[in-house]
Amino acid sequence: MGRWPRQVQAMALAVMFLLLLMPITNAQSGPNSVGEERLSMVSLSANQHEVLTLQVAANSTTLLSWNCLSCQVVVETSSSEATTSAHGSTMRSVAANQTTDIQLNISSTVDETVALLTIHGIQLGELTTRPAPGTSAVQTTVASCERVLDCVDPSSQRLSSSVQFNDDASFIHHGLVESNHDQFMVFNASQGDTLEWQWLASTASVTVRMYHQTSTEEQLLNAVSTSVAAYSSLGNEGSDTAYWAAPADGRFIARLSTDAAHSTWAAYVLLHHHQSVVSLMDEPLANGAELFGHQSLTAPFQWSETQQLIIASPLGPTEVAVDQLLDGTWVTGAPTLIESGATMVVYPYPDVNGGRLKITNSPVFSLEVSSRSFADNGTLEAPSYRPTDEGIDNSSWPVLNLTEPTSGELTLAVHDTTDTYRLVVDGWDESIHFIQVSVEGDLTGMELQMWDIDQNTGEVLSTDITRPVGDQLKIGLQVGRGTHYFQLRFQNASEVTGHLWGEDVQERTYMLQPAYSLIDEGDEPWFPPSEDAVYWGNVARWFMGVLFLLPVVYLGIHIKRSKDFATSVAEKKQRLAWYISRLDSGESNAKETRVDMAKALHAVAQLEWHDGLEAWGPKRLEHRTDDLALAVWSVDERLANHEGAWPIVVGVHVLNGTWDLAALRFDAPEGQGFDVVHVEPRFLFQGEEVFLDTMAKGHRTYLIVELDGPANHVDVELNGRMDGEPFAARGPETLERR
Repeated sequence: MGRWPRQVQAMALAVMFLLLLMPITNAQSGPNSVGEERLSMVSLSANQHEVLTLQVAANSTTLLSWNCLSCQVVVETSSSEATTSAHGSTMRSVAANQTTDIQLNISSTVDETVALLTIHGIQLGELTTRPAPGTSAVQTTVASCERVLDCVDPSSQRLSSSVQFNDDASFIHHGLVESNHDQFMVFNASQGDTLEWQWLASTASVTVRMYHQTSTEEQLLNAVSTSVAAYSSLGNEGSDTAYWAAPADGRFIARLSTDAAHSTWAAYVLLHHHQSVVSLMDEPLANGAELFGHQSLTAPFQWSETQQLIIASPLGPTEVAVDQLLDGTWVTGAPTLIESGATMVVYPYPDVNGGRLKITNSPVFSLEVSSRSFADNGTLEAPSYRPTDEGIDNSSWPVLNLTEPTSGELTLAVHDTTDTYRLVVDGWDESIHFIQVSVEGDLTGMELQMWDIDQNTGEVLSTDITRPVGDQLKIGLQVGRGTHYFQLRFQNASEVTGHLWGEDVQERTYMLQPAYSLIDEGDEPWFPPSEDAVYWGNVARWFMGVLFLLPVVYLGIHIKRSKDFATSVAEKKQRLAWYISRLDSGESNAKETRVDMAKALHAVAQLEWHDGLEAWGPKRLEHRTDDLALAVWSVDERLANHEGAWPIVVGVHVLNGTWDLAALRFDAPEGQGFDVVHVEPRFLFQGEEVFLDTMAKGHRTYLIVELDGPANHVDVELNGRMDGEPFAARGPETLERR
C-alpha cells in the first residue's frame, strides 16, 4: 500500500479516534449501520439473514473476525477503491484508498449468537527505526492499571487482564507491518512496572520483541511473543499473552516484525504499575487471603509457632519464598516454584515472631494464602516433656479439661512425637480422686503415661504406662489434689521422623476423652476468722440489717400518710363541689386539681362506703343490690385531660362474692355512643368499656372515666362473673351531663 505523508497519517488517526467513540446500533432484520464498537453480538434465528453496514476510512485497513458454530459471513463492497482479503474461514481484512461503505451479510442455519470483532483505522506504523537510548521518540499512549484487580478478573480463571472490547481505546493498539520494515512502539515505564501484551488478531504471523532503554543503555528483554496467521482472540481471550518487567526507570521499545509480505495486527497493551508491598498484618489468615500482582511482591503477615502456612497457586506457576522473623532477625527462606494448581505448606520455627511472603520472577501471579493452627486443645502446643522441678513455670503446658473432650495432634512435620498435659484437680486435703483418659484416633505405635505428683516436693508418688489393647487405648490413676501430668507419645519416635524437619507430612490427630470421679473428699479445711474479719463482719451485718429495714420504714410512712390523707378527705365533705369552687375562684388550676383528684381516689377507697360517698358529694346516682353497690358523679368538663371529654367519677363496692372478668360499660341511651378516652387509675379500656381487676368481697374502688361523645346522658352498668356465674348490674337512672 506504500507510505503516506505524515500530515495525512495524523488526520487519519484523528478521524479514527473520533470513530472509536461512536456507539454501535444493534443488528436487526434490515440493513443497519455498525459503528466503531470493537465487539458486536448478533443474535440470529435459524435461516435468518442480517445485513450490517460498516464504513472503512480512507487510506486505512479494517480487520473483521467472527466466532460462531454454523454461521456464514460474506463481506461485500461495490467500490473499486476497496480490496477485501480472506485470512482463513473467519477473518477478513478490507483496505480502502477512499472512504468506503461495505456490507456484511450474516446468516446461520441454527439459532445462535455471532461474536463479530471489528478493528478500524489500521495503518502502517509511524516509527520504523528503533530509537537509540536517550534520543527523543514519539511516545505511544498506553492504558495503565493502578491496582491489579482493576484489570484482572479472578473469576475468569485466567490471569491475563480482562478488558472489555468497548473500553478506552488506549487499551487497544494495532498496525500494519511489512517484511522489509519493522514497526516500533515506545512506552514509558518506571522500575518494576510490567507491560502486558495480549494479541487480539493478526492476518499473518507477527513477532514482538521487547527492548528496555534508559538514557544511556539498552537491553533486549527475555520472552518473545508471536501470533499465528489468521489469529483471533474470540473464544480464546487472553490465551496468547506476554509480560515484560522494567528493570529500571526508562522506556519499553516494542519491535514488531513479520516474515510475510505484510500483516495486519491488533493487541491489547496494558501497563501494570509496580506494587512492592501488600500488608497482610491485619488479615485473619485463618479465613484465607488472596494476593494478585506482577513480577514481584513482599507481603508481611502475623505468624506464631503453632500455625502452618498454606500457599496455593491455582492459576499459574509462582516462585515463592517465606522468610521468618526470629529475635528481630529475618531468616531467609529458599525460593520455591509452586506449579499451577499446586500447594506449598510451610511450618514456623520455634519462637517465630512474624513472617513475610516474597514473590519473585513471576510475570503474573495469583496466590491463596491461609493458615491452620496445630496447637493442642486449640490453645498451646503441648511440650514433649514433663517439668521435673517445682520451680519451673508450667503455664506453657495446656490444662486437660476433665469434663470435656480435648482434641490435639502430633505434628510430625516438625518432629512433634509427644504431647504432655497438666491435670489440675481441686479438692480438700487428703482427698483422693480417680482420673481416666481414653484416646480416640489412629492408635498405631502409641502409648500413654500418667504421673501422680507430690505437691510439696515435686516427687513422683506413682506412675503408670499403658499401650493399646485391641482397638482401645486408655489409662487411669488415683491422684491427690493439685497438679499432675499426662502424656501421649509414640513408642518409637524415630520410626515416624525419618523425614526432614518442615517437610509436609500427614499429622496424627487424636481425641482425649477424660473421666473423673471423687473417691474420698478428704478433710474439710477450717480457718478461724481474724479480728478484722469479726469486726467488719459485725459492721456488715448491722449495715445490711439497716438496709433491710429501710423498705419497712418507707412502707410505714407511706401507709401513715395515706391514712392521714384519707382522714382529711373524709372531713372535707362534698369534695367535687370544693374542686369546682377553687377553679371558679382561681385558687387552683385544672392540672393541679386533676393531680389532687387522682390522689383522692386511692384515699377515699380506704374509707367506709358511706363515708366515701359523702366525701365526693351528694349530687350522685346510686344503685345497690344484695351483692353490689354503684355510685356515679358528673364532673366539670374543665377537669378533663382531653378537650371536649365528659369526666365522671364511678365508685364500685362489692358486698358479696368474688367478681372476675368485670367491666364497666357506659351506654348512651340516645344518639351516638361514647368512647372511653382516659381512665384514672390506669385500667384497660376499649370503646365504651373499662375492664376492672378481679374484685373480692369488701373491695372498694373509685375511678375517673373520661367519655368522648356528643350525647348528654349516660347509663352505667357493670358486667362480669360473680362466683363463676354471669352477673350484671345497671343503674335505674340516667346520669345527665352538665
